[in-house]
Amino acid sequence: MDHPDPGENPWQPAALLIQPAFIRLIDQLRKRLETSDWKGSYETLEIYPDDGNDPATAAEMPQVFYWLYLERQDRRLRMNLWELCYQICFSDYHPCLDREGIADFQVGEVQTDLSLFDPEGDIDWHQLDRKAYRVVEEAFQTLSLD
Repeated sequence: MDHPDPGENPWQPAALLIQPAFIRLIDQLRKRLETSDWKGSYETLEIYPDDGNDPATAAEMPQVFYWLYLERQDRRLRMNLWELCYQICFSDYHPCLDREGIADFQVGEVQTDLSLFDPEGDIDWHQLDRKAYRVVEEAFQTLSLD
């Protein structure tokens, strides 16, 4: 089997990548923070439709936001971890690290990075690790430019 076929379902390859990419992102952030003068903390925020007051929507799953807060001396920043994860999963994705919500993509707006799959269509774990490392390094490089 070749790479997953985005023609059948354009979101299938991204769906296969999102959880392992997020796990590798968190691991790379942990490693980077260990050697950085930035201090980091995480926040998970669940937002339910209509604040859960409407019985028709109360059973719906919440949107889950993951934030990384960075602090160094008098600087305090936050990064939307979904944006970094999208940068890992998609080709040529330029994140908005302080985006307030979860990006709602339409088919064709983003392309799954198929180089993260091996020729048999399985996730190439080495490639995924390398890209997660690069994304985290680039994010920290932008911090030093501010």
